[in-house]
Amino acid sequence: MSIALKYVQAANPMDIPGMMAMRTPSCTHHLHPSSLGARPPIDNKNYEAQLLRFKGIISGFPMTIKETLEDEKKNQIMVWAVGGQSWFPQAMDPGLSEEEWNFEREYIFILSLDESVENIERIVEFVDTKATEQLRMLTMRAIENVKKASLVKE
Repeated sequence: MSIALKYVQAANPMDIPGMMAMRTPSCTHHLHPSSLGARPPIDNKNYEAQLLRFKGIISGFPMTIKETLEDEKKNQIMVWAVGGQSWFPQAMDPGLSEEEWNFEREYIFILSLDESVENIERIVEFVDTKATEQLRMLTMRAIENVKKASLVKE
């Protein structure tokens, strides 16, 4: 169970090296539901690149675990969590309220572990579809806000 807790805790400050260190070299990340569009599994290189895209606008993804289930025979842990995102101030603008920027989503992670049960071989992540669409919109807006802020400084 400790690997699941470490995984969720590493997302809070977006500890990318810590998150990547928990994954086996061949770990894949599968994002669901399919209503978000067909997506191939994400390997470590692409997953890390995906996280790095958030680095300038989001400082972390704090989550609280609501429930866990463990299947020792399959070396799997299911985590149901709620959480949001911590935006850097320059990423937000006053055109949206604080509540619109800071909303919670639900997640379900199925972590498949290697034989040592210390590393993650496969992650299946189910996201809150409606909230994920909202996050996409806010992410695009935040990127533009950061670009504008950097132009003003120059």
